[in-house]
Amino acid sequence: MKSIRNMIDQLEGLLGTNDLSLWETGFVETVVLSKSYTQTLTEKQISIIDRIYQKHFGD
Repeated sequence: MKSIRNMIDQLEGLLGTNDLSLWETGFVETVVLSKSYTQTLTEKQISIIDRIYQKHFGD
């Protein structure tokens, strides 16, 4: 399994494309803007990141 940081980095690469839904775009942007996101994310946020990542990368 990839680290959360790697998943976020890959999801960030989808920003500005039509691959992410509007909600997913807003969520990923919020996480990316968080300065130290790997230490401040809740379990629910991590679960959402994993779900979005699996949807787009199926890894």
